[in-house]
Amino acid sequence: MSEKNKATVVLTTINSPNPKIGKWAEISENKVIVVGDNKTPSDWNHKGCDFISIDDQKKGAFEISKCLLENHYTRKNIGYLYALENNASMIIDTDDDNFPYLEKWSELMAYEKETLYLEDQGELTYKNVYTHFSNSSIPFWPRGFPLNKLALENSVITPNEVVPSKGNNVTGLWQCMVDGDPDIDAIHRLIFKKTPTFVHKDPIIFGKNNLCSFNSQNTLWMRKSIFPLLYLPATVSFRFTDILRSYVAQIILDRAEITFGFYPPTSYQERNDHNLMADFESETSMYQRTEEIVSTLDTAVRQNRSISDNLVNAYSSLEKIDVVDSLELQLIDYWLTDITKFIP
Repeated sequence: MSEKNKATVVLTTINSPNPKIGKWAEISENKVIVVGDNKTPSDWNHKGCDFISIDDQKKGAFEISKCLLENHYTRKNIGYLYALENNASMIIDTDDDNFPYLEKWSELMAYEKETLYLEDQGELTYKNVYTHFSNSSIPFWPRGFPLNKLALENSVITPNEVVPSKGNNVTGLWQCMVDGDPDIDAIHRLIFKKTPTFVHKDPIIFGKNNLCSFNSQNTLWMRKSIFPLLYLPATVSFRFTDILRSYVAQIILDRAEITFGFYPPTSYQERNDHNLMADFESETSMYQRTEEIVSTLDTAVRQNRSISDNLVNAYSSLEKIDVVDSLELQLIDYWLTDITKFIP
């Protein structure tokens, strides 16, 4: 991989290192940045990784370390900054229980696959991307997709609204599917014994006004100019933070005329233990207010503003409706102070 296309993998963990983490270093040809927390073993070590302990984070030069919460997934924000400090031009966002298919990631990084385009919508429309990548008779949806939209006919992606991509889109990121135990919510896991599997269909780019939640499990952020949107909000629940980020990012990318897409499986998951009822409780607020949040963001984000300015606009508007609290705005300020050192 050329220096121009240097990718860095970022993940956070409280577990001992899985030897398979080293596979990510083969994808990026670069050490994996692993962000620790209070529960992470103090002797954490893997030859393919640069481990950033919580003590190192606190001693570092990044402003966001001053008030970023401990024992919290959003310490991953520091990992993104370390990646930029190490000259990353692309970031692969993943978790410690996800492991790559080397050949699939090579294909993605080389942009070798034909892509489809989901045609523009006249108004904001939620499109369940799992209906494109599965043939399941069991309801199947990504975590964070509005539950009251699942049964609507227009939430399904149908062949007649998908066309070959002309290749002239400015694509900012790819959310890739995950085999084995994909990122679905606790509701699905509590109701259904078996998780449907993905089928290997062509990648799909979402045209204007198409919305679908995406996560931090297996995502390629391709353009340095959009890296401010990596910010994970700290004052919402653990199971909501990456989903809220996804809706903020989609609305801002749309205004910037940068597309995002969804890709067939490039990784598989060997899921860490989860308490499903605790997950359900953590996801409740996400489902109660998603449509209100998206409507608020749609009003707050402006066509003629920079990505960073729109990030501030987005979270300021969410603070006014009590989705996030005032600490979020302080964290955003620190985040932008830190990241503008690397992205003018």
